[in-house]
Amino acid sequence: MSTSVRITPAEFAPPGIVDRFRTRSMVVGVLFSAVAIVVAFLNFRLFLQTYLVGFMFWLGVTLGSLALLMLQYTSGGQWGVLGRRFWEAATSTLPLVFLFWLPLAFGLKVLYPWATMKPEELVADRARFWLNPKAFVIRGIIYFALWIFWAWWLKRWSEREERGEATPQRFVSVQNFSGAGIVMYALTITFASVDWVMSLNPMWWSTVWGMLFMVGECLTAFAFTIWLLARFSQMEPLSRIVNKEHFHDYGKLMFAFVILWAYLSFAQWLVIWQGNITEEIRWYLDRAHGHWKYVATGLIFFHFVLPFAIMLSRNLKRQPRKLVRMAFWIIVIRMVDIFWLVQPSFHAKGTSGEVLAPLNWQVVAMNVVNVLAIGGLWLTAFYWQLSKRSLMPVNDPEFIDMMEPKHGHG
Repeated sequence: MSTSVRITPAEFAPPGIVDRFRTRSMVVGVLFSAVAIVVAFLNFRLFLQTYLVGFMFWLGVTLGSLALLMLQYTSGGQWGVLGRRFWEAATSTLPLVFLFWLPLAFGLKVLYPWATMKPEELVADRARFWLNPKAFVIRGIIYFALWIFWAWWLKRWSEREERGEATPQRFVSVQNFSGAGIVMYALTITFASVDWVMSLNPMWWSTVWGMLFMVGECLTAFAFTIWLLARFSQMEPLSRIVNKEHFHDYGKLMFAFVILWAYLSFAQWLVIWQGNITEEIRWYLDRAHGHWKYVATGLIFFHFVLPFAIMLSRNLKRQPRKLVRMAFWIIVIRMVDIFWLVQPSFHAKGTSGEVLAPLNWQVVAMNVVNVLAIGGLWLTAFYWQLSKRSLMPVNDPEFIDMMEPKHGHG
């Protein structure tokens, strides 16, 4: 039944509690940023090594949101309507994330061993060609320029749609632009993950590295979206439309990406194990001995086995309270995964067997501090962006179709 009731953006204005969330995030961000700045003055190397974990995690939330936004525009369907405003707010923080990247650019000679190596010390020709400080900075600027441009263009379309200026012909261009954006995202995050994380071990190489980051970022974005939906579905205006079916859809998607992450992680390990090349297996040896083997084992069970066993349940995916706990768990374990990918490069054994740096409570604490510092500031910008527009794309055809049965039965 077609509805005669016109829904306006004002009907889905963000609740006032968004401002309270923003204030709380700002307090957390400022307090932990102050701690991080003090540590940076006292021990810049420790600051950078732990800062990289926080940066990569929140970059993942941002770019994962951009990927889901483009995927929703490309594929269509009601599954992405509820999350679109969240993803748009997240991608709007990209200029801030670029500022978060600058300490890595300024401190690259402290952070990356190849930055102070002579060309002949980089054995592989690809490493000599790719790894130099000037190219590192230029590539980083290009990555962010592309991400910011795509996010800006899609937000501009969304604003036109909200003003009622959208047409089916124009939407075709949005689908094409989003499809091209998915290819752009796949390429840029592959190169960026090589630059910012893989090059911590310049002699090591993996062909599925970029895909691991893509899947991990989308998984984090799905978990973040479920957490937000559970938070806002208890209050107006989302309490009117969010139901168990919506949580079920997002739960299935999060479950699928958990499986995909496990598949890619196992595939990478299997290929390197079969090759048995010294330069390649050392990366895993550093992460599978000493205290790191407990982290590696924990990732197997807590990033895959436990979520897989729990989320097999259809009933759990239809219960917001239980599903949001699983989503929060995924967010935490994603931080641990990035910690495991990054930190052994600084705290495991080097090529000559020497211990590069001790892993102690200060290192772990600083990782937490930087995650909270960046996260507090990021969430402040996120909630600010979220408060500026309606929580639902009310003029989107998919949203109108989703609302019609309720108005029709009214």
